[in-house]
Amino acid sequence: MVSIIFLQNSLIYANALTLLAIGLTLTYLTTKIPNFAHGSLAIVGAYALFTVVAVYRHGIGLGFAASFLAGALAGLLQYILVLRTLQRRGTDPLGLMISTLGVDIFLIGVLNIYADILTGMHPATGTSRDWSLRGMVSGRVAGATEGFWISVGLTLAGLVALYLLLTRTRLGVAMRASIENPSLAEVLGVNVDLVYMLSWIIAGGFAGLAGGLLSFVLRINPVVGSEEVVSVFAASIVGGLQSLLGAVLGGYLVGLSETLGTGMLAEALNMPGLVVYRKVVSLSLIVIVLLLAPEGLMGVNWRKFVKRVTLRREEAVETS
Repeated sequence: MVSIIFLQNSLIYANALTLLAIGLTLTYLTTKIPNFAHGSLAIVGAYALFTVVAVYRHGIGLGFAASFLAGALAGLLQYILVLRTLQRRGTDPLGLMISTLGVDIFLIGVLNIYADILTGMHPATGTSRDWSLRGMVSGRVAGATEGFWISVGLTLAGLVALYLLLTRTRLGVAMRASIENPSLAEVLGVNVDLVYMLSWIIAGGFAGLAGGLLSFVLRINPVVGSEEVVSVFAASIVGGLQSLLGAVLGGYLVGLSETLGTGMLAEALNMPGLVVYRKVVSLSLIVIVLLLAPEGLMGVNWRKFVKRVTLRREEAVETS
């Protein structure tokens, strides 16, 4: 039987993965670059939260504001200093993708340096690696932990804000036009480069928030982002790299499959050690989706699929 705490932690992880998948999909839709440094952007946000609430003892609200800003700034700098510069020099998409791996390695190095600095700033614990903020958000509100409600509130606020931006503002219309046809949008007067910068700010900010949420359920160190990026790509690919709604769907599907699915399977088989192999779920889902539905779940014509299954079932009944 899965405990309530385990279920809540699974949902916190799924909420974080959803925010990460939205950011990864948004930057892919706009600039067509799969960002392998996206997980490390999240850890930048996680360390910003740790600095504010554990080192300087401020409130968690201010901590998450710092997480968003730190992730957004890191995302913007990655685009301006690396990707846009390489694009203007004629680097092809493969070269741009490989450059994100370089950015990831660079960020891990910077985070390690920052962790060493924090160790001196935070002598109370004497560590700035393998830390968790779970103890700070373990208080109960309406039967659930504070961390659970924070994750739900941040995810809902992020989704609503992004929906309103894309559908109710001129900037959102410009962003959608740049996604559909950037050349035509530029001819019509849209500042496509500004739109691209905005998409990397939003993606980095969402990643920063997700990094803070991950610190509620994982132990954080500078390389955790590189380990989690597999799950982020799985969420985006499963939902469909061409759809933000697909990123939401994929985030929850992969997040809950990794945590709840492996937890229930480990309990059913009486093999507690099975949960450490949860990343196999993400890799398996990537392979299955790429083989059966390369455009992800949002790219499947579900009406046609259901009609075909129904027809085959009727044919089987008639034959029998």
